[in-house]
Amino acid sequence: MSEPEFSLFLVKKSFIDKADDRFKTIMRWKDVDLFRQPLSFLFPADAHDRVERLLDRDDVSIFQNVVFPRVPLRLKTGGYINFDMKLVTKGPDERQLDFYKPGRADEANTAQSTEAAAPAADMYSFFNFVEDLLASPFEDDLDLTMVSMDALRDGSDAGLTDEEKDSARTEFEANLQKHAVGGKVGKLDEASYGLLTGTGFDEEAFDLEMQNVAARLNIAPEKLALKKANMAIDDRDVAPEKLHQALHQARGVFVGEIEDEHGIEKLTGVLDGIEHNRKLIQDAIKKYKYRTSPRSVSDNVASVSIALLQQGKVNLEGQIRRPDEIIVLADHPDISIEHDLAQLEDLIRMRVRKPADEREKPDYYELCRSTMIQERFIEELEAMLTRHGEEASRVGFRIKGMPPVRRGGLHWDALNRLAAKGHPIWIDRFGDAVVAPEALKCLMGGMIEMPPPLMKKLAGHFDGKEMMSQLVATWQAMNVRVVSADLPDYDMKTLAQELGITIAVEDAPEALAS
Repeated sequence: MSEPEFSLFLVKKSFIDKADDRFKTIMRWKDVDLFRQPLSFLFPADAHDRVERLLDRDDVSIFQNVVFPRVPLRLKTGGYINFDMKLVTKGPDERQLDFYKPGRADEANTAQSTEAAAPAADMYSFFNFVEDLLASPFEDDLDLTMVSMDALRDGSDAGLTDEEKDSARTEFEANLQKHAVGGKVGKLDEASYGLLTGTGFDEEAFDLEMQNVAARLNIAPEKLALKKANMAIDDRDVAPEKLHQALHQARGVFVGEIEDEHGIEKLTGVLDGIEHNRKLIQDAIKKYKYRTSPRSVSDNVASVSIALLQQGKVNLEGQIRRPDEIIVLADHPDISIEHDLAQLEDLIRMRVRKPADEREKPDYYELCRSTMIQERFIEELEAMLTRHGEEASRVGFRIKGMPPVRRGGLHWDALNRLAAKGHPIWIDRFGDAVVAPEALKCLMGGMIEMPPPLMKKLAGHFDGKEMMSQLVATWQAMNVRVVSADLPDYDMKTLAQELGITIAVEDAPEALAS
C-alpha cells in the first residue's frame, strides 16, 4: 500500500495541530510555526470555499475512501504543488489529511474500500453523497454510471434462488465498489445500481469483470442481461435542488419509469429535458388541456363496482398522459399542486352533477405525495368541497410511494389530517400491518394495495402465500379493504384470488382500447 508523502493533523475541524517533518521539508515551512493556523491559507483562493465546506461538516466519514485528485498546496517560497489528498477522521474534532503524489493514493484507496466493503446505500443516501462530493474539493471529471442486471430481478428467467441472488448481489456490489469514487454505490431498484466514476474508468475492463463474476456464479451472460448508461456531470455548480431532480430523472429513465426523449448522456441535457417537460405540463394546465381518467374498482365476488380510481392526465403534444410519465412529479411540488388542484376541481364539480345513487360510490383521486404535504392543498380542497356541496367521505385519495409508517414525518402527518377530515385513504404500504397497526387507523374504511413486485417476491418463498394470506386477514380485520392493481398476468390474478384479495382495479379504458 502506498504511503503518503506527508500528513497534516487538524483540530477543531480545520485548524492545524501539527504538521509532520516531511511536509515542512517538502513545502519549505520549516521555520514557520503553524500551530492553530487555519488550514485554508495553504490553498489557493478558488479552492478555499470548497475546502472550508468540506472541513466544516460535523461528519466527514462519507469521504473516508475518497481520493481528492490534484489538490494544489501552497509552497512557502511561492506557487503550488498538486497532491492527491485523503481525509481521515481521528476523533470527534480531529482530522488527518494525507497527501500523495498524483496517482499514488489509488492503491491505498482501493485496498481500504475493498476491506470496508459494505452493502449498497439506499438511493437517497447515494444521491446526497453525489451532492456532497460536487461541493467538495474533488475537481476530477465525474460520470454517474448506472448498471442493471436483470438476473437479480424477481421472476427473472435466470432462475436464481433467493440465496443465489443474495450471493450474486454481494459479489456484484463488491465489484462495483472497486470502480466507484469513494467506494460508494447506491441501489436504484432491486437490480440496478448507481456509482460515480472518474477519469480512468475502463468500461471494457468493467464489463469483462462483471461477466467474470457472472461466470463464477454460473449465470449465463445473456441471462445476466447487463445494461449500463453514463451521465456526464458537466455542470459542477448546479443548485442542489436541480441536481437531485436530474439524478432522479436519469434514474427514472434508466429503470424504465420515465419516458426518454432527450437522452441522459449529460447532466445539462437532463436539466434541459426536465425544463422542456415542465413547460409542456404547465402549458397544458394553463390551456385547460387536462382530464381525469376513471378506472373501476370492483368487488369480484359481488360483481359490483365499489369505487372509481381517478388518474389525472394532460394533453402533451397530442397525447393524453400522466405527468409522472415524463418527469418525477414528486420532485416538482409547484407543478404537482397546480395539476392536482385543477383535476380535483373538475372531478368534484362533475361528481355533484351525478344522480344521488351514483354519488354514493366514492372517487379515489391519485394524489402526488408532494402535493399532499402543502398547506395550500388542504385549504383549497376544503374550499372546493364547500363550494360544490360535496362530502369529504366521497372523495378519497390514492397515494403511492409513502415512506415506512414507523419513520413518520410530513407525509404521514398530512395523511392523518386528510383521514381526520373524513377522506378515505388508499396506500400501497401492504407490509406495514404487522409493523405499526396503531399508526394505521387512518386507513379504516379505506384501502391497502399489495404492489405486484411484493406479491411476486413473496410468492417465491416457501411460506410466502401463508404470510400474505395472514396479512390480508389482518388488514380486513382492521376494516381496510385489500385491493390489487396492475397485475401483469393471469397467474398473479389467480394468486390474488387465492389470497382472499377480491377487490381489483380494472384496466383503464385507454389500455383496453389499445
